[in-house]
Amino acid sequence: MQRVSETKWFPLRVAFALWVLVLLAVEVSGHRNWLVILVQVLLILGIIVTSALDLWDLRRRRAAAGPPPH
Repeated sequence: MQRVSETKWFPLRVAFALWVLVLLAVEVSGHRNWLVILVQVLLILGIIVTSALDLWDLRRRRAAAGPPPH
């Protein structure tokens, strides 16, 4: 049985966050250009979108499971 708190988009969100950190290191090393910033923005948007998808999925699963037992 799968726990309700497990989210299916979490691994992708972690990968996005790691790539944002890698690109931040690239920026700090002096290779700042518009392409690096554009990719960072897209990855951050991916983090936001996957967070919203996880919240939507958790709410849907909780609603399908019914009210908690007393």
